[in-house]
Amino acid sequence: MTYPAPLSKAKQLNHLILLLLISLSGCSTIPTTGPSYLMGSADIEEDYYDVNITTHDGKLLRATVFQPALKAGETAPLIIHGHGFSVFRMSGPISIYGLGIYSGQTAKEAWKQGYWVISYDERGHGGSEDVIRVMSPDHEVKDVSTIIDWATHNLHRISMDSPNDPTVGMIGESYGGGSQLMGSAQDSRINALVPVTTWHSFLNSLAPSYVPKSGWLTTLVLAGNSLNPGRMEPLLNEAYWQAREGKIGNEIFEYLGSHSTEYNCNNDILPQADVLLIQGFRDILFPINEAMLNRDCILRSGKDVRLIGTQDGHLLPFTQWSNGFPGYNIETNIHCDKNKYNMIQLSIDWFDEKLKGIKGKADYIPKICLSQGYDHGIIVDKVPTGGLSFDFDDVSINSNFAGFFESALMPIEWLSGLITPRMNNPDIEDHIKNETSLRPAFIPLYVSKENQGLTGIPRIQLELSSPDDESPIIFAGIGVKRASNRQIELINQQITPIKGIGHHDTDLMGISTRLKKGDITGLLVYGYSNQYRFSGGDWLNSANLSGSIQIPFLSPKSSNIAKN
Repeated sequence: MTYPAPLSKAKQLNHLILLLLISLSGCSTIPTTGPSYLMGSADIEEDYYDVNITTHDGKLLRATVFQPALKAGETAPLIIHGHGFSVFRMSGPISIYGLGIYSGQTAKEAWKQGYWVISYDERGHGGSEDVIRVMSPDHEVKDVSTIIDWATHNLHRISMDSPNDPTVGMIGESYGGGSQLMGSAQDSRINALVPVTTWHSFLNSLAPSYVPKSGWLTTLVLAGNSLNPGRMEPLLNEAYWQAREGKIGNEIFEYLGSHSTEYNCNNDILPQADVLLIQGFRDILFPINEAMLNRDCILRSGKDVRLIGTQDGHLLPFTQWSNGFPGYNIETNIHCDKNKYNMIQLSIDWFDEKLKGIKGKADYIPKICLSQGYDHGIIVDKVPTGGLSFDFDDVSINSNFAGFFESALMPIEWLSGLITPRMNNPDIEDHIKNETSLRPAFIPLYVSKENQGLTGIPRIQLELSSPDDESPIIFAGIGVKRASNRQIELINQQITPIKGIGHHDTDLMGISTRLKKGDITGLLVYGYSNQYRFSGGDWLNSANLSGSIQIPFLSPKSSNIAKN
């Protein structure tokens, strides 16, 4: 069952007055064509109201419609706003989404600038019925088309590309980003997308190298069951308890296999809209590697795709600090070479060009812009992968406690660094720590001779062995010991699990930072990571590794990768 858009209080009063005048004038008939403002012959006011939308399988989705102010005869495109996992829609301009989360702030601004906006509760969330299946193509993804159908028949001042084909854009982060890329692959009526910090492969994101990200999995499952009790698909809860033991069953792999853009891309089911991807380097749930893979897929469809690499994104509570909303943040501004852009306006301009047809409005948005902190960023033709190559050998992690105490020790090291003299010409040999039991191993590899960037996807090849364990696990990342501090910083808090005896050749998680003269960059190896808090090996097991690593240093005076 569908519901027509309710009248605002002002419109209700106008119609009562109109009916009273008709009655007093002695007229015996009332027009039967419906309220004139619905037919486009009058101005309509800015308003918002709740509706229920019936899905193809008879479930109700709860949604809030934001009606723009339009002059007589004007129409406006539609933007569908999707929320993150476990939380709820933007139910009004004064709400958590409307005030504090990037996708909601942008959707609200679009409404103010003359767009229809529908923000809805995904299945199993908030006021919507059914269970949470985590982006099933036959349920959550198909619901996107249901919402477009509803809007086509109920929003009578919506812009149309052709009959039954409204002009549609979408925006949303994380869970609400997955619905966009998968929804666009199913429904060609969607014109433009802004997926923020979303996945390419659910399975590779949540369990790289078959090692569960138990830190984020605990957060997501706890939030899902607490905020939407009794709504989680039972298999998801069962899979979580398996992950707590460091295991992933085949059943969950089969269940989630088709719930990703990766599955569609592998089967040539490609997104059919222009896409502005936004992904964060500090996002340890869905790292920027996922956006790169999504970009490659969209390029195959021939659509316009841009990538903005911010610093923030999903920020693991009690592990990563946030400048904004706890657990999630997108910074206000992005720096692209010498220019600084407001992130909300960036997306509005994207929609203005793609949905309103304002030619050239989004021309300034680079094909790829990658931040290197909160006050610097670069424009590149492609995300750098690999780079300068360095060998390492005889690295030993003598227990899986290596890294367990970092949260307690890092503040102490930071305070000590305030009184430590700056290193002007450091000697790499003085900083090697390649055998450890309690702290991470640090193998210094490179000293910056002047200021430069380090941005892209490192690659590593190594032989992993263990005298104690047939399937050892280590966690590898790129660290930098700043010339101005004694502390070793794990760049962007990005770390990659590597599991099992034998040879490994793999990408590490993408990173981006600025290096200053005297900074020492090297390989960091942990036996324990709080991001994978329940997924490591036995505490007293040890591991040994040797190999090589390629790091994407940028030459000091350009955005090109330094050559070997």
